Amino acid sequence: MLDLSLPTGLRDMLPDHSAHLAELTGKLHRVFGSFGYRRVLLPTLERLEVVERGLSPAALAGVLKFVEPGSGEVVAIRPDITPQIARLYAARPDALPAPARLCYDGPVLRAREARAGRPREVVQVGVELLGLGGSRADAEALVVLSRALARVGLSHAVIEVGHARFAPEVVAAARLPAKAQAEAALALLRKDEGALADLARHGRGSQAARQAMPELATLYGEEALPRARRIARAIPGAAAALREVESALRLARRRGVGAVAIDLGEARDLGYYTGITFAGHAPGAGASVAAGGRYDGLLARFGRADPAIGFAIDLEFATQALERKGAAPRTRRRR
Repeated sequence: MLDLSLPTGLRDMLPDHSAHLAELTGKLHRVFGSFGYRRVLLPTLERLEVVERGLSPAALAGVLKFVEPGSGEVVAIRPDITPQIARLYAARPDALPAPARLCYDGPVLRAREARAGRPREVVQVGVELLGLGGSRADAEALVVLSRALARVGLSHAVIEVGHARFAPEVVAAARLPAKAQAEAALALLRKDEGALADLARHGRGSQAARQAMPELATLYGEEALPRARRIARAIPGAAAALREVESALRLARRRGVGAVAIDLGEARDLGYYTGITFAGHAPGAGASVAAGGRYDGLLARFGRADPAIGFAIDLEFATQALERKGAAPRTRRRR
């Protein structure tokens, strides 16, 4: 008898749900277009070497790859769209002079579930601002994200702002042994204050940095910025990261960005963030409804060394939040 079930982590989208996702996509693109972002359509397959150049080893563990029958090339189903944008920007400087404001939508697929219950295939809608660095570009990304979430009915979402270098600069200043550095990265992901305190004892760096390490696990909320300033006074690299965050926030708030939270102990594992990072959180969603940040080193890997920043909105989790709020039709989904 034919098994009509889907592979683990995949699901069908029935008409009502499909229509809702199409409606959300249209609303988001109208917001992006109002800021000058132009839509691009990208293939679901990429050469594996392109994907490998764009992601960290940890992120590459989730890539679904195979040998293409016709050419014999090893290709991958995209797990992330940002490296594709980087490849396109590097390949077509004639059509995409800097700064380039691009937006996109489409599915991404991972080889395995990130965690139980999370789909392997998700639909993302996002923007990338390529060839423009500094606080004004950081603030623009935050403004666009804020307006986009509000436009689809998630004005109650909170944008969480961090920095990819703040916590690593603190850990680097503590001068941990190589094995302890890897363990510290995992402890940061888990926000494990006790583990960070234990690891700090093995450091050979400044006392200020070793004392600050466990504090990274709790460096979020209303008092995060004053505490971060105190830590940064003794660690120049962390101070530079903090200045970038505070400058972008000042500019974004002048342009109407409201509910912003701070998390300077966060850690990301995609392997390309270099500066300010942000995530959108809304009640009822199983994970963040949006995520992004600055990735100034990624474009250079593809041969066009320009700064860049962007974000993606996850339509599945955005829909969950809207259903909880009563602003989206409830639909049954087969998982």
